[in-house]
Amino acid sequence: MYPHSFLGLLTSCLSLCSAVIAIPTERRFVNGTSVDVQTYFDLDSSAHGEKIKSLTADGYRMISLSAYGGAPHENYAAIWVRRDGNPFEVIYGVDEATYDDWLDSWKNKGYVSTHVSATGPAGSAVFTGVMEKTSVANWEQYCGLTDPYAYDNATSGVDMVVKGFRMYGTPDDRRYCILGHENVGNRHSTIFYSAGNYTIDYPTIYESEVAKPFWRPSRLFVSDDHIITPQFVDTSVGKWVAMDGLTASELSTQIEAQKQVGLYPIDLHGGVSGTDVRFAVIFAETDIPESRKWSATGSVTGFKDNAGATAAFDDAMQTWMKKNGVRQAQVAVALNGSTIAGRGYTWAESNRAVVEPDDVFLLASVSKIFVYAAVTNLIESGKLNYSTTVYPLLGFKPADTRANDITVNHLLTHTSGYSREQSGDPAFLFREIAFNLFNGTRAATLRDVIEYQLARPLDSAPGSEYSYSNYGTMLLSYIVSNLTATPYLSYLQENVFGDHDVRLYETAASKHAVDRIIQESKYTGYDPTEPQAYHQVPGPFGGDGAIKEECMGAFSFAASAATVARFIGTHAVYGTGGRALYAERDGTLVGARTFAASRSDVDWALTINTREYISEAEFDDLRYNKLPYVLGQFAAA
Repeated sequence: MYPHSFLGLLTSCLSLCSAVIAIPTERRFVNGTSVDVQTYFDLDSSAHGEKIKSLTADGYRMISLSAYGGAPHENYAAIWVRRDGNPFEVIYGVDEATYDDWLDSWKNKGYVSTHVSATGPAGSAVFTGVMEKTSVANWEQYCGLTDPYAYDNATSGVDMVVKGFRMYGTPDDRRYCILGHENVGNRHSTIFYSAGNYTIDYPTIYESEVAKPFWRPSRLFVSDDHIITPQFVDTSVGKWVAMDGLTASELSTQIEAQKQVGLYPIDLHGGVSGTDVRFAVIFAETDIPESRKWSATGSVTGFKDNAGATAAFDDAMQTWMKKNGVRQAQVAVALNGSTIAGRGYTWAESNRAVVEPDDVFLLASVSKIFVYAAVTNLIESGKLNYSTTVYPLLGFKPADTRANDITVNHLLTHTSGYSREQSGDPAFLFREIAFNLFNGTRAATLRDVIEYQLARPLDSAPGSEYSYSNYGTMLLSYIVSNLTATPYLSYLQENVFGDHDVRLYETAASKHAVDRIIQESKYTGYDPTEPQAYHQVPGPFGGDGAIKEECMGAFSFAASAATVARFIGTHAVYGTGGRALYAERDGTLVGARTFAASRSDVDWALTINTREYISEAEFDDLRYNKLPYVLGQFAAA
């Protein structure tokens, strides 16, 4: 049995008992509101049917449904809550053809599938489901799939959120039922399938998924051979506890135990292997995720029509953030190095911080403005030239002798001859580099990355082709440190940042436990700081393959949009030197998307806490159309 919870792993040890039918009735109080809950499991088809009739008549509706055990002796588990809602229909204990006819019939009457489950071998499986008369833009349900990943190819390109799943059939002849509703509002979720000869490592996946800030399991679908297909989301249902591998007796015990601490079941699935019945269950304070709330903070003080500019900025950001599901963002405008508009925007649940204009966001590649400023200092002080050849300066001898011709200007203009399209981006290959150089016995450093690159051939002759290079600006940061005999961060703090609040965004998740801004991503990856651990961590905390302490020249700093807007009033937003008229720079990284530009009139910046919005076209519309339109309509004072 694997118990897990919002507060940490439970340590209770439950005794094994014989399976029993359990039908507890509960009344819960959530935020002062009474919630009547009825949970049952191990009911046969007849008893399940009677419960459907009585509970429906009493004003209950189903929030979880599971069939397990196979015909003609399938059992059912379900959770019902008493609340008003749309009309619904339930079917159970039928073959696939009958179920499909029922599904089509009610679909034609405007009903939408909300729950589906199946059990038994592919040719003789029994099906159950719920359909509700509600409005869903698009929804697709397919059963009998032999490959769960085929579902994505069957939805006509419409992004779907999985609402129901069941793996049935036999271990050597799997079948899948998948139900999805169109993902309106760009809700984030992940689901992990077992298919073919591959079975997921559920405990490992669980650990890495709940390590992502605010993520939790929403469904723990169970097959009859006890394989869990977990789904995770980043919404809030208050405190929660997830358990799997429970016997019926243990489940009954836990329902009562969780009741004592104000939690009730919101998801329940069963599976039978021989005579071994096991359950996975999620308890929470509520089954309805908290709604997001909109908030705008800060001030607009430097426009001829401050009220009009405020309303226009707020309207543009509110519309975009709600459509794209983005929770935290900032917009700032500066004139001659002074902020004339700084707004923080929040579209989030109450457990997230309300963004203030001085909160710091991960800047991604907008961080490069600082290495360009540092190089400008060294050139102006005579310590460096644009034509300086880099590797001879540092005393390195590259295997490809053409690399000896790489100059500082080549690095600044992304024409060094390294192509991430052809050979990969070493900024995100720290773990691979560690294994390549020393079998992963320690984490790789920037110096190790340089050694790795020195041994590799160039992709083109220096100066011949443009290819955006994080490695190039990382190498520039190494040059700054080498020439000044000062750690790069210290040099920036002493010579570049001035009174601007710019911070290193450290790699370790523990460094961000109390961050106000959550750099959001649904992705995880192996931890590059512990190469041999094979431990998965959230993307912003190393799961993207980068060690941010070693990538400061490329994308590792955090600051507010206002700080960036002020800084580029005196430093080039792109290139070296002072303010660069009509120039811009954008940043993209797992968990961050940023933009900064210097116009003829003002400097402005945009920070967003994720890059997992609907599309890049959406972001381009915001930075090139919506916000510039506001700047064009409202003149600075």
